[in-house]
Amino acid sequence: MLWQWSPSVVAELAASAILLVLAIYFPWRDLNRQARLTGVTLVFFCALWIQSHAIEIGLPVISYKESLVGLQLVLGMMALTFWLFYILHYLGPRKLLTWRIYILFGIMPLIAILAIATNSIYGLMWTGVGLDSRNPYLPLDPTYGIIYWACMVYVAMLTLTGSLLIIWNIIRRRYGYSRQSIYLLVAAILPLIVAFIEVTGLTSFLKTPVGLTPWAGCIGAIILIFNLPQLHAEQVIPIARDITFERIGDCILVLDMQNRVLDLNPAAEQLIGYRISDAFGLSIERIWPYQPTPTMPFNKMAKEGEEMVLERDGKQRTYDLHLSTITDSGGRLTGQVVLLADITERKLSEEKLLKSYESLKKTLDDAINTMAKIVETRDPYTSGHQQKVAGLAIAIAREMKLEDIRIDQLRMAAVIHDIGKMYVPSDILSKPGKLSDMEFALIKTHPQSGYDIVKGMDFPCNVAKAVLQHHERLDGSGYPNQLRGEDTLLEAKILAVADVVEAMASHRPYRPALGIDKALEEISKNKGELYDPDVVDACLELFNNGKFEFNSV
Repeated sequence: MLWQWSPSVVAELAASAILLVLAIYFPWRDLNRQARLTGVTLVFFCALWIQSHAIEIGLPVISYKESLVGLQLVLGMMALTFWLFYILHYLGPRKLLTWRIYILFGIMPLIAILAIATNSIYGLMWTGVGLDSRNPYLPLDPTYGIIYWACMVYVAMLTLTGSLLIIWNIIRRRYGYSRQSIYLLVAAILPLIVAFIEVTGLTSFLKTPVGLTPWAGCIGAIILIFNLPQLHAEQVIPIARDITFERIGDCILVLDMQNRVLDLNPAAEQLIGYRISDAFGLSIERIWPYQPTPTMPFNKMAKEGEEMVLERDGKQRTYDLHLSTITDSGGRLTGQVVLLADITERKLSEEKLLKSYESLKKTLDDAINTMAKIVETRDPYTSGHQQKVAGLAIAIAREMKLEDIRIDQLRMAAVIHDIGKMYVPSDILSKPGKLSDMEFALIKTHPQSGYDIVKGMDFPCNVAKAVLQHHERLDGSGYPNQLRGEDTLLEAKILAVADVVEAMASHRPYRPALGIDKALEEISKNKGELYDPDVVDACLELFNNGKFEFNSV
């Protein structure tokens, strides 16, 4: 046996080696087991086909060439068969991929193997075998038999079927996912076109030292492998879109700018009582069973996010409206997508929740007021003090433009800010003379006692902290923890000012009422030292401009 090395032999052996490596790499690119087996087999057959061609042109012996050419024919048919299987797996219909189909597609390669094995007897594959001495590769120059042409028809049918599936997939896709389908088509068509050009002698003027067909097959396989992730998306995204459109519970209507129906999902069909096959092309006004009727495009009839109350047969349902416009390549409006989300049950649940909240809030307010009255029964001289402090604190907070939720929590804290006095003996609370150091020390425990009571209840955390800190001062001279301004809640700073103003303006057992002017003088004099400047300014604004006055409680 005489072996002839040539650049083409070396190049094709290298190409087959590359494909064998890629066949090993393939499983890590495709996670689906069936597709993985199909793809690995496809690449493996491509590698063997190129390798057999390299060996064939390296052996100038007719008997060896005859066997190798027959092997190439079988391997080429198998590669195209698995290429078709791969297309069916990704582009459908996948239900055809059964063991019966695999057996059926194995019949023609089996016939080819039998014809090659018995060719010397029956001559069904080729007759009159010789070498084409005009070609530097000395290819086989046979007279082909009936089985060979049957194999060629089979190869053409495989190529045509796969190509039509891909082309149909590209045509029917309306959402721009056709690029990877084209890659799948190129992967098979490229080597076939190059082979046809070489067989017809159209590449003779190039005078290339290597055959182009095996390399075209190698390139096709590489294109296939490295576009697998996109093929996965190609498979998943349209299906996901169809499932979303079909199964979503919200109503989706696609209309043109003349208000004619282009598409409806099942929920929309149920909403208006028409199937898309009956509604297509009809103006929405003709089939819309509700009031109001959209006599103009939805995007002019209502605003995005607006709630629509639709009435039919005396019954009302509420929908949340979402709109998306459709434009053509020139930016012109061509249609709109209308999404109507039924929020009737949600709205009912919100009315119920609101009533429940109001009831709970009333219960909480009653509990807070009861707690305040308990303190006042033990200290009759401060009767109404907490309510008056709450009124002033709320007015200051509104003047400072605090959020509603913070104002509400401040109100809670203000109404019960002296709840800790429950633990102070009543004779100390109502003592008319000056308190001793020990008695004043007991008085100073009431913020901590109040905090201990409130923190164990289901109040927002700021309520308890404001109760604890309402006697703290900016310079750290307050009690019980001598906190400085930066460590104190704003709510507590507001309480501190409101508490001082109300206390100085009212009668106490140990002194007569000092009046509002003295109270305002106190907070003005100590602004920035004991009391928060912003809170003091807001308080002064209220009284100086007649925006607030204490009411009798």
